[in-house]
Order: sequence, then C-alpha cells, then structure tokens
Amino acid sequence: MVDKYLSYSEDELRLKKILTIIINSTPGLKYALITDDTGITILSQAKFKFTDHIGVSVEKIGAIGGAVFVAGEEQGHILGYGSINLQITEYLDGMIFSMKVGKGVLCVVSDNNTQIGFIRATMKKWAPRITGILNRYLQADQAEFSKEVKEMFRSDFMGML
Repeated sequence: MVDKYLSYSEDELRLKKILTIIINSTPGLKYALITDDTGITILSQAKFKFTDHIGVSVEKIGAIGGAVFVAGEEQGHILGYGSINLQITEYLDGMIFSMKVGKGVLCVVSDNNTQIGFIRATMKKWAPRITGILNRYLQADQAEFSKEVKEMFRSDFMGML
C-alpha cells in the first residue's frame, strides 16, 4: 500500500518508476505517458529519445491521445456502452493503448511486434496503483494552486498593489 503522506516529488518519482517498468516489460514498447483528461502530459518515459526532426514530441502524443480517448469515451456513452475499459488504436506501423487512470489517461505506444494481450494485462495490473498516486499528485497540485490564489487575494496583499 502506498503511504498517503508522500511528498509531491516522491509521487512523481513513483509514477516515473511505474512508467519505466511498463515500457521495459516487453519488447516493442516505445513510450509510456500519463496525461490529464484534457491531454496535457503530466509525466512520460521513453525507451528512445523523442526527436524533433521527425516531428515526434511527448506533448503531441499526449494531446492527441487524450483527445482521441475522450472522444471515444463520449462515443461509448452515446451508444449506451458506458466508459472505456481500454482503447487500442492500430496503425500501419504501430499501436497506441489508452486507459483511464483516475483523473488521467495512461497511454502506451508500441510498434506492431507486440503482444496485445500482454500489454493489456500490464496496463490493467498497474492502473490501480497509478490511479491512487495520480489522484493524490493532482490533488496536491490543486491544493498548492488554491493556496497561491488565496494568498493573492488576502487583504494585506491587495493593499500592496
């Protein structure tokens, strides 16, 4: 069980470690990343370095992956199928696996030479752990933001303006 009083940076390190375990779990996996519901990349881990010269960036993967996931989830609700359990997008030269993890989305990027069932099982194995850490991580971030906003509107601070 994860200690619920971990600091923000410890949560970040634990999430990075889990992403590393996931991409090293089987050949063919290239990237693992966590985005928020809007597609903003929170954390990522890669077996290979992202290179700008071919137009690949973690921000682009996160933004598009998040948007596709949310659109697919909305489509499922319209059809009466409920929430997405796991979304797999298969391209000519690779696949993207996406799964809801609390207040975020876990995306795993692979080439075509991977075992879909193993990746699915790995994501399902780590999803509860990621969910717990991520929800706390985002809550800590929101609490810090709220504290800063409240500080800005204190009466003595406003007098300084």
